Amino acid sequence: MANSNLETLIITGLILIGSVGMVYADSDNHDVLRGTQGQIVRSTNNNCVRINWTTNEDPCAPRVLVQQQQQQQEWTQITAAELTQEQRTVYFKFDHYDLLSESKERLDTLANVLKADNTVKGARVVGFADRIGSVDYNDKLSQKRALAVRDYLVEHGYTNARVTETQWVGKSMPTANCPGKKVDHKLIACLQNDRRVEVQIDFIRDDQEPVTQ
Repeated sequence: MANSNLETLIITGLILIGSVGMVYADSDNHDVLRGTQGQIVRSTNNNCVRINWTTNEDPCAPRVLVQQQQQQQEWTQITAAELTQEQRTVYFKFDHYDLLSESKERLDTLANVLKADNTVKGARVVGFADRIGSVDYNDKLSQKRALAVRDYLVEHGYTNARVTETQWVGKSMPTANCPGKKVDHKLIACLQNDRRVEVQIDFIRDDQEPVTQ
């Protein structure tokens, strides 16, 4: 019986050694364990087998990271004329003018599009505020938001002189249709679209006609 158990242990060990030989850990492959044919090695519960922490380029990265990479690739394939208003807009928290991390990411990509497109002749940065507060206060707040976006674009490589042109309209051009006057979390959330900065772009079309969007 003892010999039989010993033989079983030896066979099991050989199988495990063989299994280890079937896979390899490639540090250049973002710390995910792969088989000899490049396939991702997964555990019995379908999780990736790793040799280190995840990275933004990790093929087993969370879905959010994968979606961000896909969005980045989509941006690099468009021209300034194809940018939507949403892609040219960043938003702010209530009563704030500091840039959010997602706003910085959008502005980074926007700056790259502007620099790469030789049809772009200039850009303007326009700041907005919601209706809460006085006219004077919101004028100043929308100005600070516009300047924050302008300064960020200049600091991160889009140095066309026209980008220094800024405008601010305070709460004079609302887009959100929100009922009620009581300032509470519901009204603040409803007015989110009015707390924004838009980058308006001047470019030349193929027919040499100047266009602003």
